[in-house]
Amino acid sequence: MSVVATQDAFPVNNSSREILLLKELTLIVVGVSRQDIPGSLLEAVKTVWFEGVEEGFAQFTDENSGRFQVSEAPLLPLAVIMDPSASDEKDSFLKWLQHRGVTQLPPVIGWGRGSEVEAISSLVGLVSEQVISGARRLVLSSRELKTLRSLNDDLQNRFAALEAFLNRHGLQPLDLLFSNEPAENPLNPNVLASASADGITQILPVPSSGVSGVALHVEQAGSRPDIKLRAQLVTLEDLRIVDTWHFSSGDLASGWNIFGLSRSTAGLKRTLEFRLQAEQTEEDVPRLSVGGLQPVDMFHVRDAANGVSVLKNSLALQVWGGIPGVSMPQHANYIPAQSQQVDLDEGFRDVPIAPGILEHASLANSDEVSFDFEAIMPLPTERAIGCHPPAEGMTIGYLPAACPPQVIRMSAKAFIDNNQAADIEFAVVVAQDLAAAKALFSEEREQAVGEAFSGWTSITYGETAQVSAFASEQIGVWQNVYFATRMREPGNNDFAWAKFGNFRAVVSG
Repeated sequence: MSVVATQDAFPVNNSSREILLLKELTLIVVGVSRQDIPGSLLEAVKTVWFEGVEEGFAQFTDENSGRFQVSEAPLLPLAVIMDPSASDEKDSFLKWLQHRGVTQLPPVIGWGRGSEVEAISSLVGLVSEQVISGARRLVLSSRELKTLRSLNDDLQNRFAALEAFLNRHGLQPLDLLFSNEPAENPLNPNVLASASADGITQILPVPSSGVSGVALHVEQAGSRPDIKLRAQLVTLEDLRIVDTWHFSSGDLASGWNIFGLSRSTAGLKRTLEFRLQAEQTEEDVPRLSVGGLQPVDMFHVRDAANGVSVLKNSLALQVWGGIPGVSMPQHANYIPAQSQQVDLDEGFRDVPIAPGILEHASLANSDEVSFDFEAIMPLPTERAIGCHPPAEGMTIGYLPAACPPQVIRMSAKAFIDNNQAADIEFAVVVAQDLAAAKALFSEEREQAVGEAFSGWTSITYGETAQVSAFASEQIGVWQNVYFATRMREPGNNDFAWAKFGNFRAVVSG
């Protein structure tokens, strides 16, 4: 958090009458004397008389002839009533409003002898519109507040379920688990160039559970971008390769470079060792940053060939924990893993649903929904599926056996593909059959073991939302994925082309 201070002083001297103009519905009078305004009108609405503009301030008087000036435009001007002979004063006031950034000017009503009844009738109509508009905004705000409360409760419940899962399995929440910042070293060593052809190793000073990324700080990337390098993360107790990275020196950037795991580590706690090797013997390899002097020998950066300390320092590194697929810090260069040991069955994996599976999408509730065209349209080249909602009810799409076992989260990107469409609601369910899916879409019951339901998300054209269904418990069988759309307000469903894209599953193990 940054705090910016200044020595300049800005006085705040808004009068109470100016503040009222920023809070109350206000009638502006131009060129009409106080005696000509009915007392009942003065009691019904805040009324002020415009007296001109001086040095950028609008000058007003109140019903008691008390003079005051304002710097800000009234927020709720009901109307301007004016004597037909005071058009110059009226233009001056409207021009002042425009200079203050007002784009929607208040209506102007003429006030003259014999036209008072017509003018008051117009004011009554304007007040009525304000009341109706205020009531409409209040209703909409109440609906949105109810929806936000429901979404917040649902989100909190899902966070609680995910946190409970992480705690049960000894995993860490999304966080920076450890950081050894780079330190200035007068020797400025190039540890990778001074090591043997087998490269260097660094033991991570954190438990293995929950680790999802290791970051190295690079002081200088080097002038050659084509040097081939390989990195591995290994468990020392059983020498299992957790993940491998093949990359070029050009893939590295000065600063932090995060080597992301294909899954976070779980299960028995192990000692993790990060290994880095240049596949060609070159002097111009990237120069890695090191931390301060390390008093514990086992945490020195070591030569991979013989285990001898290269320096009495450890590498400048960070260890990250979390679920794969979560965005890493933007200030870091992210390098994903290319492979992992095939028999490693621990941790989380982020699995995309292949475009070929999307081609099998079909309409699940054809007995309830019927169009002259396909309501469910696979779009494998876009990695998406079109889903047209009916005017009333819902359209349910179906991907058979698309959800892998041990699913934690099934998610998809939801959006509207026609700018003339009204608002549409989207939802995703993981279930064994259509009857179970309908019960969840209709919110008739809570999800059972192995099932997942995203809840309904309302989207307007131009918006994109990530619709995510979380399973409360995992089961070891393949299940169906159901996705549905419905109109937010039942009725006109013309042009309502909704799309689900980028289906992905996060699974355990």
